[in-house]
Amino acid sequence: MDKLKLKEQSEQLFKFHVEISGVYNEYAKSCGLTYASLKALAIILEVPQCSQKTITQYTYLPKQTVNAIIKSLIKQNILAPLVESEKDKRNKLIKLTKEGKKIAKDVIERAKEIEYRALDSIGEEKRNTLIEAISIFRDNLKII
Repeated sequence: MDKLKLKEQSEQLFKFHVEISGVYNEYAKSCGLTYASLKALAIILEVPQCSQKTITQYTYLPKQTVNAIIKSLIKQNILAPLVESEKDKRNKLIKLTKEGKKIAKDVIERAKEIEYRALDSIGEEKRNTLIEAISIFRDNLKII
């Protein structure tokens, strides 16, 4: 094990993570959102019966952050006021307004198109290798 090489590679991976997050952050800003709001909107679009807890579980954002995002998106008329779940009254369901659905679809679909183009530029073989390597890395981090 070459610790110096591992240190350099670890730092490079972290740098890539920060830079990729920065790209999403800039994109979110250009859409009038925060990066956290962008992540939340992606979950709200994809998960039926979405709740604050759902967003927290998928994004690993703190409950307080998710709550602030929801309040902000309600003020912007992107989300409708929360409604109690019929199954569990403790959970409040998150619904997009008509305008919010249009905004969210446009913003998320554009982000996905950019992601797909970036992935396509790698080529299928390297893409599969990248996914496999990140999967192994993630699984080994869970040991910690």
